[in-house]
Amino acid sequence: MKNSTATLFSLSLLAASLLSVPVMAAGADISEQRQVQANEKIYIENLRGLVDIVATDKAQFSVKGQLDEKAEGFELTSKDGFTRFIVKMPQQQYNWRGEENHTQGSKLKIEVPKGSALEFSGVNTDVTVAGVQGSSKIQTVNGAITTTQLSNDIALETVNGEITSAGSNGRIRLHTVNGEIDDKGSSGRLAAEAVNGEISIQSKASEVSVSVVNGEVKMQLDGTERLEFSSVNGEISAELQNSLAPKISASSVSGDLKLVLSKSSSARFKLDANAGGDIENKLTGQAAEKSKYGPRRSLEFSLGQGEGSVEMTTVSGDLTLEGR
Repeated sequence: MKNSTATLFSLSLLAASLLSVPVMAAGADISEQRQVQANEKIYIENLRGLVDIVATDKAQFSVKGQLDEKAEGFELTSKDGFTRFIVKMPQQQYNWRGEENHTQGSKLKIEVPKGSALEFSGVNTDVTVAGVQGSSKIQTVNGAITTTQLSNDIALETVNGEITSAGSNGRIRLHTVNGEIDDKGSSGRLAAEAVNGEISIQSKASEVSVSVVNGEVKMQLDGTERLEFSSVNGEISAELQNSLAPKISASSVSGDLKLVLSKSSSARFKLDANAGGDIENKLTGQAAEKSKYGPRRSLEFSLGQGEGSVEMTTVSGDLTLEGR
């Protein structure tokens, strides 16, 4: 009988640890932790405020700080390798666009295992993430995303905000609307998109894809083997080093493209400018040919053994090649 009572008591404690944490006073302090797996799948949702997520060597999930003053409490569950932390907000609709002061809302410091797979969702939230090695999917609407030393599968997305990424490694996807992207020290495969914003990239990624609408892009790439970039009503400048036979594809509509390569590169070049566009070749000095029919210019030539390929097209824009 004593054994049965002890067993029931233990099961009750276990069940209690898996249930949502009860409602607390609005704006109340929070300090909770759970023992989790080293490769835990972690989902975090916080609609407003500031959230700082840091990866540690401990097999532990912890959250400390202050809840949103409008919060009805929070939910924290951890079971079978999955942990969920959600700041519970009322069902009423907020005018999220009008809430630009991110000092309102939760202020949280969260620790996760460095090998965990992290997913974060917010609305009016600025979020920073450091050291997560499993994977990271970070989404917010009106807020900035700042990350350092992430690995594996990485997706960062915001609508009205900036993305700042440093030292990422893996499959990296960065997307913003009405914001800027600043990526430094990345490696692996990188894709970046911006609408009404600027993109700045300093990367060692072997594959890079960049797209901008109504914005400007500046890229400094080291060892990149495949590069794709496109622009609509924007400008793109790309400089490659330590890439002897790159495969490059670029296009623009009402925008200028500039490509800087090593003069020792080995590639075949094909450039076309339509609807009044122009081509300037400072790499070899060979001039573009003007079409007999219509405002079109074209240029084809090879460097070295022609092992790589460079194709660039524009409509109502200028194409520039430079050597270094």
